[in-house]
Amino acid sequence: MTEKERFSRERDRLNQMVMKYANKETKRFFSLDHQIYEKGALDEKTKEFAGLVASLVLRCDDCIFYHLIRCQETGASSEEIMEILNIGLMVGGSIVIPHLRRAVARWDELQISSTPFEIQLQQAREIAASDSSVSEATQEICLYLRQHNPIFDWVGFYWINPKNPRELILGAYAGEPTEHVTIPVGKGICGQAAERKETFVIQDVRLEDNYLSCNPAVLSEIVIPIFKEGVIFGELDIDSHTESPFTMRHREFLEEIAKIVETRL
Repeated sequence: MTEKERFSRERDRLNQMVMKYANKETKRFFSLDHQIYEKGALDEKTKEFAGLVASLVLRCDDCIFYHLIRCQETGASSEEIMEILNIGLMVGGSIVIPHLRRAVARWDELQISSTPFEIQLQQAREIAASDSSVSEATQEICLYLRQHNPIFDWVGFYWINPKNPRELILGAYAGEPTEHVTIPVGKGICGQAAERKETFVIQDVRLEDNYLSCNPAVLSEIVIPIFKEGVIFGELDIDSHTESPFTMRHREFLEEIAKIVETRL
């Protein structure tokens, strides 16, 4: 397990503990913390840069690591990270240097342990173009995506039941087994995505009324429809044990994966 995975899982565990006892004010604050970093007048990467500077100046190592992870997920380069850290150093002064050292070391770890989306897309294209069956190809894609994206704790495909267009049937997946082998269209996040034929990004499933829980550890979910000749054929479903992990780059990346899978249908 990488340092990023250990950090994310421990953060998730502690967040769940907080939510176990949280009152509505605490829950609102946690929800606001997520909303602040969503794309608005400023894009997500710029907001994460601001969070990283503030964390360095305040000398919060956990906060620094979290924002480094988010910066990486929004596509930040090493050159950008060093410029941002330099701003924090200028504002915070020499007292932040120990935290700067740890920040650079952790950024280096992130660069080593991650696989860029472009490489993953190319690998998915090669899998899709292979002589394997659709079932074998989608299984391989599930395993590959889960292995190379620490925040993807469950990756799977659901397909429209050819005998009942109002029902989704579980196909290939990687992760813990789920009891939801069939899902009615319109029910849960997967069912809603199929009904509305659009991507659903849920950063905190605890705030959803129409949600099917397959694992209490799941905190967020993203579902991308898959089409065949303009008609919805199925979807790619990602569950994460991390709250608010999905960026616009994740959405764009996974929508490209869905298009790659469409070429095999």
